[in-house]
Order: sequence, then structure tokens, then C-alpha cells
Amino acid sequence: MSQLPVDLHVDLNSEDETGLPWGLLDRAAAPGVIVEGNWIVVGSGAVRAVAQIADIEGNVVHVRPLP
Repeated sequence: MSQLPVDLHVDLNSEDETGLPWGLLDRAAAPGVIVEGNWIVVGSGAVRAVAQIADIEGNVVHVRPLP
């Protein structure tokens, strides 16, 4: 079974002071889809999740993964 392609590389175990996982905008597969409120596929390695983009602060993108 193939895995879903990742829109944004995010270590889902990484959280900063916001309490949310984050990734870097310049590592996005298609930066044009990285818009606050959009739902995207995030992950790293073999881990994938669907997440909503919570906010974008410069190059840092915070996401809110589905449980």
C-alpha cells in the first residue's frame, strides 16, 4: 500500500509554546496550498495525518492534526 504524499513535512511530536506541531513553509511540496484554514496532509517518515493550518508566522506553519 502506498502512502499519501505529504503537503508539509511536520514532526507530529514537535510542539512549541503554542502547543501545536509545526513545519517550515519552505519545505512544503506546494507552498501555494499552505493557507491558514486549509486542510493538508502532514507528516514525516512513515507517519501521516490530516491537519488544518492554524497559522503561519513567517516561515513557521502551525497545524492542528485531526485526532
